[in-house]
Amino acid sequence: MSNTQIREERYLDIINQFAVGLLNQSTIKETLWSVIDNVVSKLDFYDCAIYLLDENKEHLIQVASQAYKNKEPRNTNATLIKMGTGIVGKTAIEKKARITNDTSQSEDYISDDEWRFSEITVPIIHENELIGIIDSEHPDKDFFQPIHLNILTTIASMVAIKVVQARHLENLEAREKSFNLIYSSTNDLIFLMEVEPDHIYRCVSVNRAYLELTGKKRSQVIGKTVDDIWDPKRAKIILAHYLEAIETKKPVTYQIEFGTGEESIIVETKITPVFDYKGRCTNLSGISRDITAAKQARDELRQEREKYQTLFSKANDAIFILKDDVIIECNDITTQVFGRERKDLVGRKPHELSPEFQPDGQRSDREVPVGNFEWLHTKGDGSLFTVDVALTELSFGNGQYVQAIMRDITERIEAEEILRASEKRYRTIFENSLDGIYKSTPEGKFVEVSPALVAMLGYDSEEELLAINIKDDLYFKHEDRYKHSNQYRLKKKDGSEIWVEDHGFYHYDDSGKVLYHHGILRDVTAKNQKQKEMQKLLDVTSDQNKRLQNFANIVSHNIRSHSANLTSLVSFMEITTDPDEKEKMFQMLKSSTSQLEETIMNLNEIITVNQNLNKPIEQRNLLEEVEKTLQVLNLEILEGGVTIKTNIEPELTIQIIPAYLDSILLNLIGNAVKYRKRSGKAVIKITAKALKRGEVRVRIADNGLGIDMAAYGDKVFGMYKTFHDNEDARGFGLYITKNQIEAMTGRIEVDSQVGKGTTFTLYFNEKH
Repeated sequence: MSNTQIREERYLDIINQFAVGLLNQSTIKETLWSVIDNVVSKLDFYDCAIYLLDENKEHLIQVASQAYKNKEPRNTNATLIKMGTGIVGKTAIEKKARITNDTSQSEDYISDDEWRFSEITVPIIHENELIGIIDSEHPDKDFFQPIHLNILTTIASMVAIKVVQARHLENLEAREKSFNLIYSSTNDLIFLMEVEPDHIYRCVSVNRAYLELTGKKRSQVIGKTVDDIWDPKRAKIILAHYLEAIETKKPVTYQIEFGTGEESIIVETKITPVFDYKGRCTNLSGISRDITAAKQARDELRQEREKYQTLFSKANDAIFILKDDVIIECNDITTQVFGRERKDLVGRKPHELSPEFQPDGQRSDREVPVGNFEWLHTKGDGSLFTVDVALTELSFGNGQYVQAIMRDITERIEAEEILRASEKRYRTIFENSLDGIYKSTPEGKFVEVSPALVAMLGYDSEEELLAINIKDDLYFKHEDRYKHSNQYRLKKKDGSEIWVEDHGFYHYDDSGKVLYHHGILRDVTAKNQKQKEMQKLLDVTSDQNKRLQNFANIVSHNIRSHSANLTSLVSFMEITTDPDEKEKMFQMLKSSTSQLEETIMNLNEIITVNQNLNKPIEQRNLLEEVEKTLQVLNLEILEGGVTIKTNIEPELTIQIIPAYLDSILLNLIGNAVKYRKRSGKAVIKITAKALKRGEVRVRIADNGLGIDMAAYGDKVFGMYKTFHDNEDARGFGLYITKNQIEAMTGRIEVDSQVGKGTTFTLYFNEKH
């Protein structure tokens, strides 16, 4: 015997062993694992896996696999392979067995844990329907031979038959379990009657529900005839229906009432005849159901219908009942709503009670779906009115109807039109107002902002302003949000300040909780600035009035004194006849007129200062102005041996009226030289410093004679006030200096001690 014959006989023996092994298996699982074990052990395969097609026929599920070489345990992981993917998936699509001798040359091969160079795949097919795939791989090339393909193909055919049989058996068992479950657990009564000659019907099977509902024991029913089970009256009714079913060869349904204890129930039974191949009725199967509750429900439904009829006739809304789009019924209120008699409504279609077109432009005779909508109708007098319609479908008996409940909403529509007009006016004001309008929450978020408010606060869009946190982004301090009055300041997007006037109100819920704050903001920054400027002008005017009053008093006092003196001298000259006395009086008169002239010149100088209040302010370099004054006083400084010390930044400038600054510096520095220290070294210090907000402070300090501030402190800047015995002292310079500084919105202060010196402090560029 050749090697080939020996091998074929061995493989035939293997197939026989497979067949015997499969005969002993009853489930799909046992069948597949039997194949796996035999393939690996008897064919000396490296591994083997079996895939079954899922119910959707989209994936192959690995249900059994085993590897012999590594002695790995059975693998029950449910690996999925999509149909058409890899060698296994392609074999499933083609339904054709294949051997791949070198997987490295195959585009279809997909490696899992390690690369194997040979693969054999055989489809499991029954009646041309794919059931699954038998797959094996081997690490060597060209391992699988045609004889392997033949053996696995034969085994696959046996497996297909066995799987189909097992599935049928499993389905049958499942159905039997399902039937038994239903038979034992259903609340319906199930029974089986055996038909005997002479119209004898004997019970052979009943379920639990039958016994519970009838209140009978199994021994009282099984093997008993209808006459044994029921009383004569009920038995007669039941037997008549049994006979009807057999004669008509159709199921028969009937109802019967019987008692269970204190109550009676109504049972509806459906009896079905069962015939043998000869056409003889052998059995009657019956299913009964307690319909007591259903009958009660039908009675309740009848009552509900009666209630519906009452509601229909008494309802406050108009109601149509339509059949095939024709009004077949309406309630009493409908005639009032439509201003028509019942005969003008019933028998017509709804669109015949409407204008040709609805407000939306569509025709009134179009098909309208069930639901809620508004509809324009016509009254009997031709006037139009709008109704809110609720259209629903109804079933009465075997008929289908439509119910239309209609409520006249003409007044509501008019109110809504008024509301819309009001809203439109509000939106017009909201969008075009020059003032900012807003609505905000207590938590600090804008709900609504007008374009004017967006622009007022310097934001680029409404969305940007709506996104801010009011407390953090709109106020300089958190607490400012809760303590502001009608006017308060806000922070614009760029951080700058804006003053607004707020006119608003709060909107509360029923419990008194604040829901929103509505308000109108007006930018009053410019207005406030104007008011400040006006107040400043008023302050200047008031100051000028005080100066004018003071000046008037001075003029009145000085001129009156000189006038009285002159009048007295003239009177004396008229009286005296002595030439020497007249000459003396004349000299005194000349002196008085000279003093009057000087007084008039001084007063004129004051007028000049006050008339020049509105002279243009110029920016000058302070150091240059001081040096210019020192040049003018250079001779007096040298003759007096005075040392001048200056400490002024070269770049320091001040806003002044140049002529006034010249006069102020000449007066103050000149006085410091004139009333210098008589013994020892005379020193004058001139210093300047830039303060905050552009202000400049200038100090002129000397170590000269000084002023007794206790005696003259409140008179230093008075007119005609002198503090030393200089013959040429007029007591007018400091008065003029103070007026000139104040005319430039500055101020002057003095600090002095007798014998130690005097310091004048001047402030320029002051902000008010």
